[in-house]
Amino acid sequence: MKASLFFIFYFLTAAFMAALIAYPLFQLFGSDEFRFERWVTRAALLLLVLGMFPCFRYFNLNLRAIGHNNSVLLFCKQASIGFFAGLLILASVIFLLIFLDIRQVSHDAAITFKLILKALLAGLIVALIEETLFRGFFFKLANIWHQAITAVLLSSFFYALLHFIKPIEHIDQTQLSINTGFEVIINAFKGLLYMPTDDFFALFVVGIFLALVRLRTQTLSYCIGLHASWVFLIKITKDLTETNALSQWAYLTGEYDGIIGYLSIFWLSLLSCAYLIYIMKSLRQASS
Repeated sequence: MKASLFFIFYFLTAAFMAALIAYPLFQLFGSDEFRFERWVTRAALLLLVLGMFPCFRYFNLNLRAIGHNNSVLLFCKQASIGFFAGLLILASVIFLLIFLDIRQVSHDAAITFKLILKALLAGLIVALIEETLFRGFFFKLANIWHQAITAVLLSSFFYALLHFIKPIEHIDQTQLSINTGFEVIINAFKGLLYMPTDDFFALFVVGIFLALVRLRTQTLSYCIGLHASWVFLIKITKDLTETNALSQWAYLTGEYDGIIGYLSIFWLSLLSCAYLIYIMKSLRQASS
């Protein structure tokens, strides 16, 4: 499959380049507080983003073509709608996690302006990067080369996969060399061997729901809002609550962030099916 081969090549190229440049960058700007592994993984993510621009030129694309196609005012309006819809969607899962005693409110839990601002900024940054890359660039190419359903599935698969490409062992910070970056990358890809099934499918279903929204709305605005709200709510929930491993329902949440898992798979699968039916019904009405 053309899109799959391209995406694999794209991932591997970014990883190779990150491994190559991480050591000299760390020698110039690094510190013990910011571990070398993070230099490699952050460099790889940066290259995944920057790599889109030469690809735009090659494939005759641009930001507008991949979904950044609204005015600032309309973007803010649609992203806000997505954000509040996302809060309602994930709040349902979090409420059940607390109700079933899977997560317990910490005794020192306190909502502060700093926590809200930090979570909001993290949500916006993560959403902007990941939606541009997966529901934007990857989705657009897969949709050009294949059918829409293939674009939904492929962009969601690689989106979920990326979250588990991370080092599973720390390297010795005192024994760094030009080859260490490649050791980190190999170690990161080994992380896929230990990928929890429930966490992977939870992120896969998240990707499918977002891709369906992208398909229906033909813009990234709603997707960015939805994604930002989920990251925002997850970060706040992790700060204010803690996992109760003794709960009889503990299996409903996974290891990735202590929130997504079988419960979120069921809920988002239900929403995705309902939304897909709505899309198909709209298409039939439009063609009649």
